[in-house]
Amino acid sequence: MNNKGSFKNEGSFGKRIVSFFKESGFYVAIVVGLCALAAGAVFFSTNQILTEPEPDPQQQNLIDNGQNEFSLLDDFPEIPEFDESSINDSNGAEYADDGPDDSLIAQENTNPGANEITLENEPADSGEQTTVQEGSPEQTVEQEEDSAQTTSGGIMEDGTAPVDNVVLAIVKPNFTVPVEGKIQNGYSMDKLVFSPTFNEWRTHSGVDIAAPRGEVVRAIGSGVIHEIKNDPRYGFTIVIDHKNGYKSLYANLASDSTITVGKEVKMGEAIGSVGATAIFESAEPTHLHFELYKEDKLVDPEAYIDFPK
Repeated sequence: MNNKGSFKNEGSFGKRIVSFFKESGFYVAIVVGLCALAAGAVFFSTNQILTEPEPDPQQQNLIDNGQNEFSLLDDFPEIPEFDESSINDSNGAEYADDGPDDSLIAQENTNPGANEITLENEPADSGEQTTVQEGSPEQTVEQEEDSAQTTSGGIMEDGTAPVDNVVLAIVKPNFTVPVEGKIQNGYSMDKLVFSPTFNEWRTHSGVDIAAPRGEVVRAIGSGVIHEIKNDPRYGFTIVIDHKNGYKSLYANLASDSTITVGKEVKMGEAIGSVGATAIFESAEPTHLHFELYKEDKLVDPEAYIDFPK
């Protein structure tokens, strides 16, 4: 029998389902699993939102006032208002907060100026006098200003002259000339002078006073013989300490053994005579080489001693 083109019966409905799952069951299982995961995620997220914990009861007391400021409620008891209208002292007297008592003001006005000082040097156009309490800072400032004022003659009240009127000048000590004669070679430490002995320009640390050989040399002031030496440059030399910050040096002297170190001398007392022992000034006419020191520093003798011109 020819069955070409006829319907092929492949079995019952149940067999067809089983055959379908055998062929496509793997894919069906993946789809079902994805659906289960999606349903679980939705369930857990919904359950977490619905079961969100309630806020702390203490936080409920914080109330937002609309300006990011919070106030605590029910944490502190109410403080009763204090009535300051009257306060009793220990004797039972009442004080009202209504300003000062008019009776006290009247008593103070009965004795004006008891502890006040009137300032009379106020501007003319003010029309009022200012009063200052005794011992106040204003009174102290006024007293200090008055004490600093000077008299019309420019002299302070304590008898001293103002600093602005003081003229600084060299105070000359009470010195006399060491030998009579004119200065032939002056002090020059800031510029060079010509030396005939060396035939060159050099500085000069003292003054050369013209005097004949053998002329008496005298102390310019009272003091003590500080040093006696034979200087290789200026010959026989004597130094006197005047005990007032000054020292005097006498060089180019004639050798003398009668003077000793430590001997006290008085102003004008003879200490030696002019000689010719200074090798550094041997080409010059006979003279006394004289130096003056103030606080052990060389100074110009002509600024402190009146030499004859």
